[in-house]
Amino acid sequence: MEKELETTRYVRLNQQIQPHFLFNALNSMFSLIRLKKYDRLEEVFEHMVLYLRSKYDQEQVLYFLKEEIEYTNHFLAIQKLRFGNRLRVEWHVEEGIEEILIIPYLIQTLVENAFKHGIENLEGPGVVKIMIQATERRLLIIVKDNGPGFAFNPLEEQSGVGIGLKNISKRLHLLFGEDAKMTFSLDRQHEEQGGKVIVSMPKVFNRNDLGGEMNEHSNIG
Repeated sequence: MEKELETTRYVRLNQQIQPHFLFNALNSMFSLIRLKKYDRLEEVFEHMVLYLRSKYDQEQVLYFLKEEIEYTNHFLAIQKLRFGNRLRVEWHVEEGIEEILIIPYLIQTLVENAFKHGIENLEGPGVVKIMIQATERRLLIIVKDNGPGFAFNPLEEQSGVGIGLKNISKRLHLLFGEDAKMTFSLDRQHEEQGGKVIVSMPKVFNRNDLGGEMNEHSNIG
């Protein structure tokens, strides 16, 4: 029973969605209706459907990195509607690592955080950089933006931000225990402008190769 409850908890964490994003996306789509840009609306609506379907159909503990990249691109397509030419997104993905397994929505959540607490606070151009690379035993994911940066650690209560990041932190801990880490570059620690989140986790190719609290029942999905 305890294992089943832990699995249910993990799936529910997977399926949490930020109302902030939904509100902005629907508002942008409504603007297209008013402007009678129906071709563009159809394209964005398709991305929204694929985004939501993946969010609620996904019950796997881990899935391929290439699936997460595809899912994140649906999210970015919707954001590009809002920001237009003011937004630049850069992907830097090491070749040959697409079959590595990661937790669902990890990259998308980091990118969403870059918008909510970074890009949306800018009047000028916004830049989001997504870097993914692997060592012999670990996967490293870095998401940077050119927003105001972090004044506090988002995982601390007083920060007032980081609901999605706390979700990621909980799921990483459930699967990998202390072997997965999320770190942040704070304003007072560096001169470079913008927010930067780094996730370091074990490089996994098989769902059975897990630690953490769910290692005995990680083969769901």
